[in-house]
Amino acid sequence: MDRINYSSWPRMSLSVTNLKLDKNNPRIPSYVITRTTRDILRFLFENEKVDRLAGKIVDKGFISHDPIYVIKEGDAYVVVEGNRRVSALKCLLEPDLAPTVSIRRKMNILRNKIGEDVIEKIEVYVAPSRKAVENVLFELHAEGKLQWNRQQKNKFIASIGIDGGESIADIAERFNVKPAEILDSVQEYILEKYFTEIDLPTDIEDKALKSKFNISTISRLVNAKKFRTLTGYFINENKLVTTCSQQFFNHLLRQFVIDIVRQKINSRNLNTTDQIDKYLDGVIQGIPDNDAGTPVCYYPGQGDRDIYEPVDEPKGKEKKRRDTLILKDKNYHTGSEKLDLLIQEAQGMLVDTYKNAAALLLRNILEMSVIRIFEIHGKRDQCMNGNGRVKNLSDNLGALLKRDVWFDDKAYLEDLIRFTSKDSASWNSLDSLNRYAHGEYTLPDRDMLVQVRMIIKPLLNICTAHQMAMRNSKH
Repeated sequence: MDRINYSSWPRMSLSVTNLKLDKNNPRIPSYVITRTTRDILRFLFENEKVDRLAGKIVDKGFISHDPIYVIKEGDAYVVVEGNRRVSALKCLLEPDLAPTVSIRRKMNILRNKIGEDVIEKIEVYVAPSRKAVENVLFELHAEGKLQWNRQQKNKFIASIGIDGGESIADIAERFNVKPAEILDSVQEYILEKYFTEIDLPTDIEDKALKSKFNISTISRLVNAKKFRTLTGYFINENKLVTTCSQQFFNHLLRQFVIDIVRQKINSRNLNTTDQIDKYLDGVIQGIPDNDAGTPVCYYPGQGDRDIYEPVDEPKGKEKKRRDTLILKDKNYHTGSEKLDLLIQEAQGMLVDTYKNAAALLLRNILEMSVIRIFEIHGKRDQCMNGNGRVKNLSDNLGALLKRDVWFDDKAYLEDLIRFTSKDSASWNSLDSLNRYAHGEYTLPDRDMLVQVRMIIKPLLNICTAHQMAMRNSKH
């Protein structure tokens, strides 16, 4: 591969306010939506200590010897290296950009402290393309002094292979590392995405998707000769493939994840082939026959399709629609007769009448639509607790949002995550609705009902799309 001449990249002084943060930042997990600057700032402040960095900038000054790299996308300059520093500078300039009240208060204090010394422009290097700057990022964060955690490195490498279409050999040659290192990253990335498919308990799944989860222990187990012989597991063209049944494979992987989260296994007690084989023998005991059932063929890709069936509108002069609890602009056929009946009832109820009954009706529709989507994917049991009762709505909704592969139209997933963000009006309305449903004195109002309707609509569209696809497949 030709040597990159970094010295030829132009250096510019650009406005901090006009710089765009990178939606594809490897620090941000793939299930976190990054549609807006505020989305990105919310994650970075919550997980990457940006407020502490802002404090250091105010106390010690902005250290400029570590270059900030940008690329030009359209008319905008996007920061691909230095997002934490630029985030801190943005919020020192505009404290209201900070994601929470407490952080905004802190940023206002820092803004007043720095006064006229606030930094409005910074020097940046303009890379010719995202691909060109990837070599810099790999050197800095995959092997250098500013290393990403393992999951962040995996996302960076896998995105090049899966989204960019480069082969493992090509990536390894470009970064001057062994192909096995690249394969490990792609493998771990795909396995992490697959965690949402294996019926993990909600609390375990939450921890398994965090950066502190010991994904390297999973690699140690799935790379073991005994495991590969038992399952036929391999990664083929960015797909997870097995020769054993999906039920058998999922059972094994689920137990691995649970035991890691509960600290029953780690790299120290799975340090030899004998230790790994003994552990696998223990897990395999009691699993049903692994010859029955369909094998796994999983690809963490994306797709798009129309997701609702429009209602035929009468021709002629448009009449002003009255605002109903669920709008009448679509016919919803969700595959659940009870849910369909509740939707029809909501389409006949005005938002401004019987608000108490309307709140309970909307909550039931929301809860049933979430369960219905799990049911569509054969995962209804994940919505139930050990006593066979439905889990808390917030738990089930949170678990649904982590299953990005279930959303063919990513815009709907982005809407849902935005609506249920804890600093949004929709989240406050949903929280109030939950408290009202549990007997607390929180009377519903029009705004609450309309905000919850916004959360419900994408879920109903997904259920209806599935029924349309099922019906079309029969013809």
